[in-house]
Amino acid sequence: MADYAGTEMDVVNREARRVLLCGVDLPQSATRPLSGAFRFEVAAADPLAALALALPDIVVLDAALASAELADVLAGPRLAGVPVILLARDADRDAAGLLLGLNVVAFLPADLPADAGVDALEQALAGIAAGSGVADMNAGFDAESRFAALRRDAERMAAALADLAQDRGPVAQLPVDAARIRAHIKARRLRERFFPAELFADPGWDILLDLAAARLEGRPVSVSSLCIAACVPTTTGLRWIKSMIDQKLLLRASDPTDARRAFIRMAPATETAMQACLDACLNLPGH
Repeated sequence: MADYAGTEMDVVNREARRVLLCGVDLPQSATRPLSGAFRFEVAAADPLAALALALPDIVVLDAALASAELADVLAGPRLAGVPVILLARDADRDAAGLLLGLNVVAFLPADLPADAGVDALEQALAGIAAGSGVADMNAGFDAESRFAALRRDAERMAAALADLAQDRGPVAQLPVDAARIRAHIKARRLRERFFPAELFADPGWDILLDLAAARLEGRPVSVSSLCIAACVPTTTGLRWIKSMIDQKLLLRASDPTDARRAFIRMAPATETAMQACLDACLNLPGH
């Protein structure tokens, strides 16, 4: 492990935070503007060995290096709570899923051009210094307000449907099975033939729909599969999944047959709410 070349400010500022770069190759010149507040160190080869010796304030990790063993080390008593900035590619979705139970505070694309990558890292580090929440290069996100709005919308819909049912009298409802949910998902995707996909981006709902269908099919859902279902860039999908785990809407479990992969499912309360929501939405008059 070797320190990046510092500046005079490194000598003056003894409170600079130690940032351990694991599998992340940044030019030394790019880190110098940040060196007044951060001191960069490189895990030369094995992040497990580096973390066994180092006690960093922040870890910047290439998701391709993620493993169950690394997750255990980062969750251990020495490093628990250390902020992690995760750089991920599409191919790294499942590996990144192993780390979603940690204090991952930023998801950045690993394949950004050098200058953009440095700018993204600088923004993420500034966010940590400011005490902000999970960051993402791809879209603005406020998990707490979005989930609060989702709950309010569900309550309003339930009240409106109750009034409608009272006015119309008893109406026979069809069971909501996996095929009907998949048809609903397909209908949502059809919109993208006529309008830009970004216009309808709703990763949280897409995630819940996919999990609801998979539950009825008896099929486990990997982090990679769920990111694809979310129809957003990988870092945004990972961020939504982690936020929903943090909000106790989703649960994460290791794949018993593959230590390199994690499965995601709805929490029991989410399953109940989702079933009621789908019963109401898919059994509206005319559906």
